[in-house]
Parts: sequence; C-alpha cells; structure tokens
Amino acid sequence: MSTPLLEVKDLQKRYPIYGPLGKLFRPKTYMNAVSGMSLQLYEGETYGLVGESGCGKTTTGRAILGLVKPDGGEIWYRGHDLTKLSDQEFRPLRRELQLVFQDPLSSLNPRQRIGALLEEPLIVQGMGDAESRRAQVMDILEKVGLSEEHYFRYPHELSGGQVQRLGIARALIIGPRLIVCDEPVSALDVSIQAQILNMLTRLQREMNLSLLFISHDIGVVRYLSHRIGVMYLGSLVEEAATDALFAQPLHPYTQALFASVPDLAKQRRHPALEGELPVRTDEFQGCVFHTRCPYATEECRRSAPALREVQSGHKVACHRSSPASGD
Repeated sequence: MSTPLLEVKDLQKRYPIYGPLGKLFRPKTYMNAVSGMSLQLYEGETYGLVGESGCGKTTTGRAILGLVKPDGGEIWYRGHDLTKLSDQEFRPLRRELQLVFQDPLSSLNPRQRIGALLEEPLIVQGMGDAESRRAQVMDILEKVGLSEEHYFRYPHELSGGQVQRLGIARALIIGPRLIVCDEPVSALDVSIQAQILNMLTRLQREMNLSLLFISHDIGVVRYLSHRIGVMYLGSLVEEAATDALFAQPLHPYTQALFASVPDLAKQRRHPALEGELPVRTDEFQGCVFHTRCPYATEECRRSAPALREVQSGHKVACHRSSPASGD
C-alpha cells in the first residue's frame, strides 16, 4: 500500500471545565474532545468522517490544519509532524492545506468584493503579479460555477449555494493538495447539496485533491467518500471502505446511525439510538459507547476496546467483534 499523504496518530485534545466562578479557580476537570484519534488519508482519496454533533469531528479537522493546538499525538503530512512545527515552519505548508467552512459567509470580510477576497491568499503567499492573479481568480470562478460578473459583487449579494461555491473557490485558489471540508453542505437545500457534491467530485478528479469530508449526514458521506470513519465521543469506533461499511456495519453506534435515516420501506434492521451524548471527562471509563449501547456488558463498562481489523480493511472498536467471528 502507498504511503499516506496524511496520518493522524493518537490525537488528543482536552478542554477545561470550570466551576461556577469560572476561570478564577483551577478547572474542576477536563473534557476530552478528541482522545486516541488515528486515521490515514491517501493521495486523491476522499475520507468521510461522520458522527453526531459534539463528537469531535471539527476539532480533529482544525487540529490537522493547525487551527487548534492538540495536547498529544502526532499529525504527519508529507514527512512533517505538524504538531512539532513552529508557526514559521508551518507557514509554507499552509498553501497545501486548506479548509472549507460550514458557514463560509462568517469567514469572509463583508466589506471586500469577491475578486479581492480571492486575490488575498495569492498576495499573502506572494504568488504572481496583479494581472496573473486576476486571471487566476477568473479561472477559479469558472471552475466553481460562478461567472465573471461575480468578481465585483459582495458576499452578501450571493445566494447560499453561491456563497458555498465562493468558499470552495477560496480554498482552491492557491492550489492545495488536501482540503478539510467541515459540513460544507449541511445548511443547503437538497438540490443545491447535490450540485456542490458533484462539483467537489469533479474538482477532486481534475486537480488531484485529497479531501477529509466531515459531516453528520451519513447519506452525504456515502455519496462522496472512498472510505468512512465513524466517530463517537472523540474516538474512531469503526472504519471501512464505503461499500463494505454500508453492506455490514459492525459497531452498534454505526448500526444506530443507519437506523436513524428515515426508512420509507419500514425495513429498519437495527434499533434507533436513544439518549444524549455524554461528556467524556478524565473519570470516564470503558467503551465510549457503553452508556447508550443496547448490548453493553460489564466488560464494556470496565475497559475500552481497541480499534482492530476484523475483516480486510474493516476496523471496529467493540468487544463483540473479533477477527474470528467478524461480528
């Protein structure tokens, strides 16, 4: 197998939980937003990271891009451990690592015209002169389905779908190799979602991009991804090729995610998920899913299962699954 473009090893990120008086005193405990997270992303691949809100997906994506400083673990990108780099050492790599925001309008300067917004990253990176930068902007506008007339518009003059196209254009303008897409279609109509996803698929093929696609929508992730990682309470609980995961989900949480999708044929195979996502503090023990799992045993409450391969390319963190049984 080829060397991964990106490899995350045992990523850790904690946030303090303070008492009623806030930061006047030391934290009462810590919330483990990401704990023991590991994944690999290969050149030209789309890796879908799926899980419900609050499971640590966005924190993982932002840690990869250096927007959140992790408390432990390693993030290897093309031979560099990003967690060990200073800001000055990281800066040349930022051209290759970009982010598409869930709400792109909030990430754009409302006082800048679209042309200036797209040229700004080129100026920061010292790429080309004024004439070549304008030509690059016109080219990327065409690639994302916007026209030349949008060059002089402001972001608030665009529709929701057009703003997301602008966000994608800004991520693409400096020629990245890896893009983290953080819920890029969650706020869009279904018809617009399909257009954006088809455009991302086309651009990935044309520009040889690698995508880390973060979403809570299992259907969207299935449409776009080559492999899928299922995340729960800061940890990866299952990982497999897309077709294999949908043919045979092994972890109870993955099964519950599938059951939560509306089933018009009333052919639900697994029980729907109940209860709320707990807070994972330093005192939390056992499997991350044991508080909501219908199959939880005393072993699940006592010890956390390791993520292991039970079938070819199919990994799961569950005491009920083993290489011998596959279930």
